[in-house]
Order: sequence, then structure tokens, then C-alpha cells
Amino acid sequence: MTILFCKIGWMENYCGQTANDQIQGGGSYVKKHGIGHEVCNFAPNPDDGYLYGYVQPIAETIDLKRLDQNSNGVSISGVTVIWVATHHVKKGSLGAKIVGWYRNATVFTTFQPFEHIPVLQKENGISRYIIKAPSDQAVLLPVDARVITIPRAQDIKGFFGQSNVWYGDAKNEDVQKFVHKITNYIEQYEKESILEDLKNKQSYAKDQERKVKVEQAAIRTSICYFEQLGYAVRSVEKDNCGWDLEAEAGRTSLRIEVKGLSGDVFNIGLTPNEYKAFEKKSDDYRLSVVTNALKEPKLFICRFSEEQNGWIAETEGESPKKLNIELISSASISC
Repeated sequence: MTILFCKIGWMENYCGQTANDQIQGGGSYVKKHGIGHEVCNFAPNPDDGYLYGYVQPIAETIDLKRLDQNSNGVSISGVTVIWVATHHVKKGSLGAKIVGWYRNATVFTTFQPFEHIPVLQKENGISRYIIKAPSDQAVLLPVDARVITIPRAQDIKGFFGQSNVWYGDAKNEDVQKFVHKITNYIEQYEKESILEDLKNKQSYAKDQERKVKVEQAAIRTSICYFEQLGYAVRSVEKDNCGWDLEAEAGRTSLRIEVKGLSGDVFNIGLTPNEYKAFEKKSDDYRLSVVTNALKEPKLFICRFSEEQNGWIAETEGESPKKLNIELISSASISC
């Protein structure tokens, strides 16, 4: 792995300077102007899907020969660029930490002007870059995941000195061990991220598939029950009317909301639309709850009893039980 370390100012997002994300550190330029050219380092250009990175090297050049002896002196591709920033807090500095990286980056020996300056870069006064990489091959670590600190040359020979660019090519054992540790960390982080994403998708798909099966089993059980009683039953699930089935037998008609549970514990929730129908306490409304729906379905038919002045659940072979109804407040929060 060809690797290059670049020291920049500290930000949370690197998607342009905003009121909520101000650059910290970054040297004398940032101190004087209050902004640095690295503030857009993790802002994808929507026109081409690339990230354009900025670091300020000594003499404004990066020595490509230290990355690849066969370099053409103009650019080199396939580089893993590791971005490093010093984390300042009220108590002082927490050291220079790895904040993210580019994979398969192209590193130029000198700054390159944009042919067409991306909108965000233009808004932040950025007109050139020295590194670029596909945005889908980059990782910006969450703040709490920025835990790896880069030693300083004044503490351990061969590490970051005054320059903002470090090649990690010193032959001493400390440097070689550290670089090896970082390359393993990056590969493991990306592997776990991919596996976790795949695992989450598979888990979600399985949960959704199981949920659908439970709901379908509950619907079938409820239909079968009412048909055996002599009702003609039809589904209105897609009509979003607050119940799932409508049943008719002569002059009697029922509206039936169906809930399925995979376990044997009777505990359900109603959506606002479903509860609107439920709270009317109409004598033609039924709540059909099927527990253990996929194995040994147990059906509870819930209705409002005028005689008992409350909701009751009836199931074969058991005495009717009163329902415990708890209203729960909720909130919709977005940003």
C-alpha cells in the first residue's frame, strides 16, 4: 500500500466552513484568515463524484519519488492518503489524530487549478487542489472514532515534523511498525464497515420478511374464523381505512382490525388511524389479535362490551379478559 500522511486543520465534516463547523488549527493562514483551503476536503463534487483535497506542503510540492521511484514527476495514482488533524479542546491539545482517508487517490506534485470550480469550493474561496479521489472510496471518521494519534518527530524520530506532509518512509522500527498498524487498521475498518452494512441489510430484509409472514398468517387465521361463523369476508388492507377486513352475514356487518404476533405475549400497538377507529367503541368493530401466528395460532377477538363498560378479549376455552389500554405520547423529530 502506497501511503501518504497529510496534516490539515480540524473540522467535523470538511464540507465547507459553516456556523456549526469552523476549522480549528491549520497553521498561520487559518489563524490570519479564519478559514483554510482544506475545509472542503470531504465534500463530493456532484459533477464528477470526486473529492478534491488540499494540504499545504513545504515549497508547495509533494515529493512523488518518495512514494514511487518510477513516478513521472507529475502525479501518482493508487495512493492511500491519510488525513491528520490536531484536536484542540478547552483543556489543550489532544494531539494529531487520524480523521479519515482517501483510497485510490491521485497525488500531484504541485497544485492543480480547477477547470470548473465546484460550487462549494467557490463559495469557500478554493480554486486549486493537490490530491483527488473517488468519493465512494473515502472515509471520514466520526469524531468519537478519531482515536489514533500520530507521534511527533520531537518525541520519536522519523515521525511528523514541521512539514504538513509525512511519507512514513523512515527505516527505523518505530515508524515501520506504526505504518503497518495503520494499514491494518484501515483494511479492518473498511472490512467491518462493509460486513456491518451487509449484515444490517440482510437482517432488515429478514425482519421485514418475517413481519410480512406473521401479518399474513394472522389475516388468514382471522378470515378462517369469521368464515366458519358464516360471514363473507373481504380484505380492505390497502384502503387505509383503519381496519383490515370487512365481514358480512345477513344484516350484520363487522369491521375488523388484525394484529399478528410471532410470540405468545399479547401486547400490540395501534397507529393513529387505527386507534381513531378503535376509540369510537362501535359495536360493529372488532380487534382480532393472533399470537404465535407462525406456529400454533391463538386467536383473540376483542370488542367493546356495553354490559361491562369496557373492552374485552375473548378466546376459545378461556374466560373473557379485560383489555389494558395505555395511551402513549410520541413525537416526530427531524433535522
